[in-house]
Amino acid sequence: MIALPTARGWLILAMTFGAVSVALVNVGLATALAASAFAAFWLASFVMAQCSVYGIRVTRGGNGDGVCGSELILPLTVTNRTILFRQATVLTELCEFAPGGVLHTAVPPLSPREALSIERAVKAEKRGCFDLNVVRLSGGDPAGLFRRTRTFRLPGEVVIYPHVVHLESIQLHPAGAHTPGTDGRPLGRSGQGQEFFGLRPYRPGDEIRFIHWRGTAAKQRLMIREFEANTVDQVVILLDTYAPLVGNDPRENNLEYLVSMAASLAAFLKDVSCRVLFLAADGRTGELVRLFGDSAGLYPRLRRLLTVIEPGEISFTSLLQETAEEIPSGSLVYAFCLNEDASSLELLELLFDCNCRIHWFLAPKENFPPIQADEPRIVYERRRRRELPPGAVRPRELFFSTRMEEVLEK
Repeated sequence: MIALPTARGWLILAMTFGAVSVALVNVGLATALAASAFAAFWLASFVMAQCSVYGIRVTRGGNGDGVCGSELILPLTVTNRTILFRQATVLTELCEFAPGGVLHTAVPPLSPREALSIERAVKAEKRGCFDLNVVRLSGGDPAGLFRRTRTFRLPGEVVIYPHVVHLESIQLHPAGAHTPGTDGRPLGRSGQGQEFFGLRPYRPGDEIRFIHWRGTAAKQRLMIREFEANTVDQVVILLDTYAPLVGNDPRENNLEYLVSMAASLAAFLKDVSCRVLFLAADGRTGELVRLFGDSAGLYPRLRRLLTVIEPGEISFTSLLQETAEEIPSGSLVYAFCLNEDASSLELLELLFDCNCRIHWFLAPKENFPPIQADEPRIVYERRRRRELPPGAVRPRELFFSTRMEEVLEK
């Protein structure tokens, strides 16, 4: 590809044609020198820009996987294969998960035969599996009159997993399974089993006899011993992906928030001895997805699914109607919903009547407004919630500012 003029280059070109025209009309030494100077300057800039990326090779390093919301390194190696010095250039690559969708990287001047490794750091803003292909190297002349671009086809793949929040502990035992203390508060839930399970931070109401003093000294805060009696046999995760209820912001909407909550819950459960049943509708296939297995063994498959799952046309009520009979009695159910309605409440109440413990989280798109460049992201007025029939199951409403630890650890 030949070098193309920049805006400044077009201006100098117009001035060159003007000077030549004046020299042809008013023949003289001064006009001829001026026209020659403009033409020589323009031509020299073109030749320098044309040769600016000659002999430069770009190769891709090993791309690692990333997590949404965290930095990811995309390494490239730029090699000057000539015996000449090369001026600064710019690398450009389309990256759907990068801010703005395009990644620009400046390459400093290169010495003869120099190979420079560039570790491009980018904050991943979108989950999914992405193909990387074309990298463009742009150079030019020192005056900035021309730009020359060379294209390199460098296939690669990057997986961006959902954002995961570290959870200290989750209430996995049934409510009321502990004994009330003399002051009316529930006693600590640790120590009612036989097998040691792990440590967690102190919560008000925990008994002093279960404090782990070595862990307390190491963490510089009170740590409590937990026992296996606090685990559960079956956890069910229901994820609503109904497309009409998904917010307008493409990167930080209510569905992305719920996907992150489900991924955080799955990450916590992989260290707990239990079985997990995941139910959702995947918009890529238009079908219901069922994943079932041991929490640790299921986690890689579930994490991968949450990475690529897309909004679909199956509502949460339809999802429950299709799968309610598959949910075992006595399960701990986490329902991540985009909207509330009486039909969903009725089905969740049926699960509650089967001794299931229900944690119903509601994330309406009104609570996740689009991000505006010049305005703060604020829910200006609380929406009017639909009146649901009275029952034992009530939703916990979520907002874009809600901290996942606060709702999942309670």
